[in-house]
Amino acid sequence: MTTRPKVGAPCRRRDDAGGVWIVTGLVLGALVYAGMVMMLVAGFTPVTPLVVIPPVLIALIAGNNLIGGGRSYGRSGARPVAPGQASGASGGPSGSRPTESVPSAAAEEPGESR
Repeated sequence: MTTRPKVGAPCRRRDDAGGVWIVTGLVLGALVYAGMVMMLVAGFTPVTPLVVIPPVLIALIAGNNLIGGGRSYGRSGARPVAPGQASGASGGPSGSRPTESVPSAAAEEPGESR
């Protein structure tokens, strides 16, 4: 005697991990890149930037990883900035600028003459 699947149950297991799509993208990207290299070898020079830029970007990212860039663990956070203090190198030894008090027109009492 065979058992029937439950109503509404999928017939096969669907995995949403996305590994198939990642591999598919890598394979199709490699095929497109190989096609562009073949076009460059055949003499179609407008594809030169599309052939040169990806390896340069990969080399820059790999170099950044080799020197340890992009990692936040093991590093201290930025120093806290007090209220009313400018952040960054905006002048002064502590990085803050002194503020000048300028009287505004709204602060004057009505009826006063200048």
